[in-house]
Parts: sequence; C-alpha cells; structure tokens
Amino acid sequence: MTETVADTVIEAPETDYDPFALESLQNVHEMDGRCRELAPVVYVKKYDYYAITRYAEIKKALRDPRTFSSTSRPFYAPSPFRPRILILEDPPEHNRSKGAVLKVLNEENLQRMEAYFKDWAEQLVDRLLADGPVEIDAFRELSVAFVLKVFPDVLGLPEEGREALLKFGDAVFNVFGPDSELQRQKLARGAEGQEWVEANTAKELQAEGSIGWMLYQQAEEGKITETEAQQILKSIFAAGFDTTTASIASMIRAFADNPGEWQKLRENPELVDNAWEEAIRYYPASRYGGRWAKKETVLGGVRIPEGAKILTMWLGAGRDGRQYENPDEFHVDREMKGGHLSFGFGIHTCAGQGVARLEARTLLRALVERVERIELVGEPVQAVNYQAFGHEKVPVRLTPARR
Repeated sequence: MTETVADTVIEAPETDYDPFALESLQNVHEMDGRCRELAPVVYVKKYDYYAITRYAEIKKALRDPRTFSSTSRPFYAPSPFRPRILILEDPPEHNRSKGAVLKVLNEENLQRMEAYFKDWAEQLVDRLLADGPVEIDAFRELSVAFVLKVFPDVLGLPEEGREALLKFGDAVFNVFGPDSELQRQKLARGAEGQEWVEANTAKELQAEGSIGWMLYQQAEEGKITETEAQQILKSIFAAGFDTTTASIASMIRAFADNPGEWQKLRENPELVDNAWEEAIRYYPASRYGGRWAKKETVLGGVRIPEGAKILTMWLGAGRDGRQYENPDEFHVDREMKGGHLSFGFGIHTCAGQGVARLEARTLLRALVERVERIELVGEPVQAVNYQAFGHEKVPVRLTPARR
C-alpha cells in the first residue's frame, strides 16, 4: 500500500458531480474546488472512476508509478489526436521516449530558441503598440499570434496552413472524456488539423536543424524507430500548442483583473519568472491527467481498489488551501513552496515545459518593458473544453509605457 496509517481507512465518498456537464465546464474552478473539499479521493459514480483532488495526494501518487500506472486511464480509446507514446507509457519504455525528447529540447537548443523568441516577442509587442494605446483580443492577437509563429518555426513546420493547429489543439484536449455532442463536435473540427499534422510530420518534410529533423536523426542512429520519431513529434504538437496559448492568454487576464500586480511586476521585473509560475498555478492550462491503480492502495486515508481508473485533478490542486495561502488570489511575489502541479510531477513531468516557460517568460518580459497598463475592455470568454482550461477571448487595452 502507498500509505501505512494507524487511522481508519475509509471508502472514497461517492459524488454525483459530473465534471463533464456543461455547467461544470463553464465553472471549473468552483466545481472542481467543491469536489476537492469533499475528500482527497472521491469516487465519481456516473463514470466509474476515482478522482484525486488535492495537492499533497496528487504529488504522492505521481511519485509512485509502480502503483499508479500511466498505461491506461478513464475514457481511454486509441486516437490519432493522442499517440500512446510518452503519455501512455511506464518505464522503461517511457524513459527511452522521454530521453529522445529531452535530447532535442536540451539546454543548448533552448538557448538558441530564447534569442529567436525574444526577437519575435519584441517585434510583436512593438507592432501592436505602434500607434499608442490599443484594444486587442489577447488570446488571438497576442498569445496565438506569438506561439503560432515561434513554436511551429522551431518544429520546422511550413507557414501555410498553421491555423489548422488551433483546431488540432482544441481536439487534443477533448479526447479523454465521455462521448458527448461536445466531444464529437470538437473532434470533427479537429480532423482538418489532424490531417495537417500527419502530413507535416513526415521525415522528408523536416527542415534541417529543426526539432523534427533532430528526432529523425535519432532514428537514423538507431536510438528510436522512424515511427517513434513521428509519434513523438505528434505528441509534442499535441502537448505544446494548445496549453501554451491558453496559459499565456489566461496570464494576461490575471493581470487585467489585478492591475496592482501588474504595477508590482513593472516595478520589480526580476519577478517575471515567479509571476509566470504564479499565473500557471492560478490558471492551469491542463485540468487533469490520468492513471490506473495496479494494486489496491490507500491515499489520504482513502482506499483505492486494484484496477481503479483515476483522474488527477491538477486545476483544483492549484487552488488547494492546504498548500497555498489565499489560493484564490493572484500574487506575482508569492513564495510557492513546493511549486505547482500544472506541468505534472514525477517521471511524467511535461518534457516540453522548458519551451513553454521560455515562450511565456519571453513574451511577458517584452510586455513588462513596453506596457504601462493592461485593462479589460469587455468580458473574457472562457473556452468550453474537457481537459484544457483557457479562453476564447480576452479583450484588453494595452497602454504603452514611456520609453
């Protein structure tokens, strides 16, 4: 068992809460928060799975892949949007796949990316502010405009057709959930993006020096197969686009809602890295992950039976008051002891988090240097999505700083 405790072990309380109902998807922080306060582990009766809801228990589970395996999860079915490689692997297979990713996303390559990202971030913000204060949709005109340029560039993708990645990314994060009209619509819209991704991950189309080219070089060296190289590249697409655009736009909303924190950051720009970590704790781009119990275990005093399918609720854990003081408040100078779980934890910590952090921090620095105020000029529109949290629209006014 994962825990040895003297206290009485209890059965997971059952809940009629439906995490995939429209009401829940439109109010995920409130609804997942209610589930978190019910117990550290709850049984979601409607879908026959267990939800681990609190920070400490999720972190403990993710330290123990021998009990909590990644090879299955609730609602899993084979999907062209989510290859099995990486996300649905345990060691030793996972070690080989993740090693291939980390080799191409190494420190040397990240340093090269940083200079490129910085140049484009500054160009984008300068262009937006060229005529003074400007009203924009921070999702489309800032976050997507930036990520849709720099991320596909480092992957070696062609310019034409990149908009398809928006549909692909949206579909990716609606695969792991129950069949519904919403899911069917998302996957149907994502088919165009999926076709574009399939076509552009072929070996012969990878630009020399790109991430895709480097992965296929590993295949030529016999470290992975060509099929694995393509599947890993597709997985990088799946994990690296939608969540990054969502988290950057959510970060802008957090600053628009908390103008005092923006001024604090401008006065203390050394807090940029910490401010980004706080933003992704406050608004995690990924709502949950999945596991299954290889044996009966106890977590947080709650019994989880052998074979149980499990969701690990990252978003609710980001507002867990047992871990964070005033968790529903956004503070750029928060001392985040223990960090957050928004990139996962343990062996399955997001392999591309270095790129995501680099993109977000680079853009944030460009904004801090150039923007005096960020103000909402309309109501943000939250995206309706099973697994990702983000916005379809974040209408803001950017007022340039005197330089």
